[in-house]
Amino acid sequence: MNEYNVSDYGIFNNAVGTVDGLSKVLSTVKDEISTCSQQLGNESIFMGPISEQAVEGCTTASLRADSLSTNCSTIKSYLVETSTNYQSGDSKAQLKVLSTGANGELGTSTSSANFSGDTNQDKLYSYLSSQGFNNAAICGILANIESESGFSTTALGDGGTSYGICQWHEGRWDSLKDYCSENNLDSDSLEGQAQYLVSELKNSYPDVYETLQNVPNTAEGAYQAAYKWTTDFEIPEDKYSEGENRGDNAQTTYWEKYGSK
Repeated sequence: MNEYNVSDYGIFNNAVGTVDGLSKVLSTVKDEISTCSQQLGNESIFMGPISEQAVEGCTTASLRADSLSTNCSTIKSYLVETSTNYQSGDSKAQLKVLSTGANGELGTSTSSANFSGDTNQDKLYSYLSSQGFNNAAICGILANIESESGFSTTALGDGGTSYGICQWHEGRWDSLKDYCSENNLDSDSLEGQAQYLVSELKNSYPDVYETLQNVPNTAEGAYQAAYKWTTDFEIPEDKYSEGENRGDNAQTTYWEKYGSK
């Protein structure tokens, strides 16, 4: 478990203060909108339908201010809870995230994404494990990512047309960026690329996904996972020869490191 220093968390208090300040501003705005609405209503005899439309606009603005105030309250509670969890040394605090509903309201949920570890390799192991892959399947994936990018999220290949840990090529690179943009993720980050990896696997490569979900959790299973990933997901030149090489790496180096975790 990571060690956290309470003195490092003053930024949380600053953030809470900022949210409190915004809440006060919104309260003042709502009062002013209410006053304005009343004044416009009093002028209805002179303004006619225009007054009604103006009052309706004030009502809409007031509802939006109410929604923002509610979101501020949610953000404040989230910051306080997250700060408390981190200060107590709870490494799972990072899994509690803010989420946005269909109408723009904020809520909190627990993310199933776990990126614990000191290196990109270890973080990927943690994440893939949290997504339900067994150790053999993970070893197969990691052996491929080592060959493709050396676990660098900013690796470029194929004359600058392939990118990231899996060397997504041209249209697949565009899809990575689109996915991350839609899900408020950074396409240059390990978190963004890893979550896209699983999404792409499930939605565009179901045969590979099914294989990885069913390989035996053994060294041989690690070989099978790496081979299938190479030939049907990465598809490099000499894919069958590469599949054998990466399969060997998966069932030796990676299985030795992660097989018994």
